[in-house]
Amino acid sequence: MRKPLRVLQLEDSDRDAALITHLLQSAGYDVDCVRVWEAESMRAALQNGTFDVIIADYHLPQFDAGAALEMLHATALDIPFIVVSGILCEEVAVAMMRSGAHDYLTKNNLARLAPAVERETRDARARLERKRAEQALQESEQRFRRLFESAVVGIAIADADRILEANDYVLDILGYTRPELEAGAITWARITPPDLAALEKYAEHQLLQTGRHPTVEQDYIAKDGKLVTLLVGRVVLDSTPDSRFLYFIVDVTDRKRLEQQFRQIQKLESIGQLTGGVAHDFNNLLTVISGYAHAALAELPPQYPVYEYIEEISKAANRAAELTRQLLTFSRREVIETKSIVLNDTVRDFDKMLRRLIGEDIQLILSLDPQAGMIRADRGQIEQAIMNLAINARDAMPNGGKLVIETASVFVDEQFPRMHPSVATGPYVMLTVSDTGSGMSQEVQSHVFEPFFTTKEKGRGTGLGLSTVYGIVKQSGGSIWVYSELGQGTRFKLFFPAAGPAPDEGERASTAATRVAGAETILVAEDEEGVRRFVRQILERNGYTVLESSSGREAIDVARKYAGPIGLLLTDAVMPEMGGAELAEQIAAMRPGVPVLCMSGYTDRIFAQRHASATYIQKPFTSMALLTQIRALLDRVCSAETPFAAT
Repeated sequence: MRKPLRVLQLEDSDRDAALITHLLQSAGYDVDCVRVWEAESMRAALQNGTFDVIIADYHLPQFDAGAALEMLHATALDIPFIVVSGILCEEVAVAMMRSGAHDYLTKNNLARLAPAVERETRDARARLERKRAEQALQESEQRFRRLFESAVVGIAIADADRILEANDYVLDILGYTRPELEAGAITWARITPPDLAALEKYAEHQLLQTGRHPTVEQDYIAKDGKLVTLLVGRVVLDSTPDSRFLYFIVDVTDRKRLEQQFRQIQKLESIGQLTGGVAHDFNNLLTVISGYAHAALAELPPQYPVYEYIEEISKAANRAAELTRQLLTFSRREVIETKSIVLNDTVRDFDKMLRRLIGEDIQLILSLDPQAGMIRADRGQIEQAIMNLAINARDAMPNGGKLVIETASVFVDEQFPRMHPSVATGPYVMLTVSDTGSGMSQEVQSHVFEPFFTTKEKGRGTGLGLSTVYGIVKQSGGSIWVYSELGQGTRFKLFFPAAGPAPDEGERASTAATRVAGAETILVAEDEEGVRRFVRQILERNGYTVLESSSGREAIDVARKYAGPIGLLLTDAVMPEMGGAELAEQIAAMRPGVPVLCMSGYTDRIFAQRHASATYIQKPFTSMALLTQIRALLDRVCSAETPFAAT
């Protein structure tokens, strides 16, 4: 099979050109020849054609092989250039070879032409393949370098001792510079926590055995000493005594912190629900204890032998009520009265009390931003939160220090919630309480808002101070964040949603009745027997008729069967099967206009949403407090209004 050969022939002699073509054809080539004999046609041929070899006569009338060779070099084309000359001149031959010619033949010895063409075209093909391979390798290296440097994940090459190469992503995570990397500063011994060294060795062993290692999350030590959590995948690059490994790295430190914060929020929410339920049941018991104690004290003379004992029972019940109130605040189920308040005014008004509270050895510094606006909150609760934080700071500074309270008007953008998912975007009034005390470890910070958690010695504190602050902030629609380091003090940041100026509500007229007795009929729905019995006795002693029921469904049945007017519904907010909200709706449908007084161990949100106008009385309550609110509600009903009969 003939081999195709594309020839550019620089020759002015027809006879010599035909001879060269004949010799090549005789050697088995299928020759496709383009013939030129002056510079312009040579240039045009090189621009428009592709050739396997150039065979040039050394001397032409208007052109020569030397000029043709220079023209070829100017194009950067790699085409074998063979000179054929009518004379043998060693000096000319050497000069042409030095200029880049691949061979030099004389016309009277053309037997070497075909072998020379075979050799040079073969070498040219080899050079072309090598060049293409080198170019492909270079392009591959450039692509890898671009990927390596600009990857959105970390890429590193390492051996058993240190990281040999890494992109900027890895360097930024670990906090090292490229000169430090090149100096061998990033060693596994330096960046691996001691307790994970054995795990790192096991990963290396598995890599050498299997060629890869499952992707895992692992902590490493950055240059500044802080731990960073990385998602790491690794494979073996070469299995030699000095094996190298390729690492793919993603920084998941922020994600792990967010997950931990989310789990902490969930845990606090669960604890809040539990403590709210416990406080609700406890308040039922306290209602009975406190109610009967107050009733007994009201009827007994002070000189009575057991008067002092009953008085102590009443005091203990009040202290227990305060404890449950803190639990309810943590669980965000306490009945509160929110208003638009100026946070700066609240802090200023509390200044003197705070100074007495923290003592003279602690310097109190107020830094209040005049632009800090108003918030919607219960003023008493905000004061409670400030006091609890101040007490916590005081206990952290037994040898004195500084307590700084700051306010600021801030706007939380989209970036902040990524680090603190409990804070939504929008305008806030921020309250910051900082101290220069002993600080807290990360472990303590993870539990600091849990109820009954305390680091104080036995007998000091209930462990409810900071959990109460957490509940107050959450109940006010805000968020709280703490930052602390051992020996560096603690900073609490409280974010309250900014509110516009409160409407002029005026002074509320007192609804306290001058009398508490009455003759109306009151429907009582309470599932706790002790509370129900106490309420019935108090109401009946003061002239009221009591329709008693132990559940919502029973109350509906009683109301349906009772023929006379019902002056008021007194219901517990939370009862089995049917709560106070549903009961109030059904009673309203049966007997429109009947006022509702809700007894609450904690706020029932559904009841509050459905009955914004309903009145609450917080358990535990005294007989006088109950009678006063009932009388006030009944007196609001127009005296001319005819009560609705049962339907």
